[in-house]
Amino acid sequence: MNLLSGREREIGIISIISIIVFSNGLLFYFQNSLEDDLKKGVFEQQKQLQVQSTKEIAQHVQSDISLVMSMLYGLANSGDVQQGKLGSDKTTKLLQDTYDTYNLTIDRLFILDKNDIMVASVTHSAEFFLGEEFSFRNWVKETKNTLAPVFSGDFERAGIFRVFITYPVISRETGQYVGMIVTSIPTVPFFAHYGNVEKIETQFLVAYDTKGMMLANGASKTFVGKNFFGNYTQQFINHNQALNNLTRNMLAGNSGFAIYDYGRGERLTTSYPVVLNGKPQFFIQIVTPTSEIYSRIENVLSVQGVRMLSLFAAISTIAIVVLVILLRKWNIILSKEVKRRTRELEESYKEMKNYLDKVLKEVKKQH
Repeated sequence: MNLLSGREREIGIISIISIIVFSNGLLFYFQNSLEDDLKKGVFEQQKQLQVQSTKEIAQHVQSDISLVMSMLYGLANSGDVQQGKLGSDKTTKLLQDTYDTYNLTIDRLFILDKNDIMVASVTHSAEFFLGEEFSFRNWVKETKNTLAPVFSGDFERAGIFRVFITYPVISRETGQYVGMIVTSIPTVPFFAHYGNVEKIETQFLVAYDTKGMMLANGASKTFVGKNFFGNYTQQFINHNQALNNLTRNMLAGNSGFAIYDYGRGERLTTSYPVVLNGKPQFFIQIVTPTSEIYSRIENVLSVQGVRMLSLFAAISTIAIVVLVILLRKWNIILSKEVKRRTRELEESYKEMKNYLDKVLKEVKKQH
């Protein structure tokens, strides 16, 4: 009886451990499967939204700079400017009125004559002066060589990175070059209208020109004015191949996305070109830490984890109750079996005793 009870306890303990291990295995399996499915779903949704958002931001930038281009076109074709009165009071008043309309985007507006001398200017800063000569500037040379609008980024005396946009003044009567209208846009404040350009810990924006020069970068302001493929940036990103390929493809005029980790956490980056005058002139990248994406489902996972634990506890409790009932039934069955065997032994003993008695009697008779 004791041996059977000990065996029962051994079977019960093994059964309970098996139930707990099996239930835990199921719990972790379902929990991990659920977490993976949620992460994949949330990530795919974020990727699609971010691709669309990057496209929309690029289109907004295109629209805003197109307005500036239209403004320059209007000035270049205004009456006094076309007549060569580039530095007249009337032209200066026109510049001032135009500047007042666009000063949330541009920070200066000026005119250079055909000899590259500033003859009219409107600005809140005092970096440039009337009579100053600009022939050494690359954007001046390129404008005169191409007789087409030019976009060029550069630092100025105040240490602010700007994009200079030029528009050549061509006389409609003679077809001769008269001068150029020039405006400048401080890049960091401008692109800050479209996204975060200050904090690397959350989703941020990076803007480029056609040469890969960074005009704004939420990872750090130290990147502004530096080339993406230069040593400074490449060392920072550890020459990450995925990001390099995405950026090369972007500068070729293509949209795209990449997932990578250059040592500061996994990120999702989407890119899109800004097309002006039929050509990509600027490029936008939106960078999102994947930890920020997955943080949106932490509460869901936490609630689901509590539910799974509750389910596990319920299943374990039911299993143990069932096991206890089975053990009780086993005890009853074993008890009945022991009683039956005992009766059989008693009956066998009686039969054996009767047999022996008969044998003894026969022996006595023979003697």
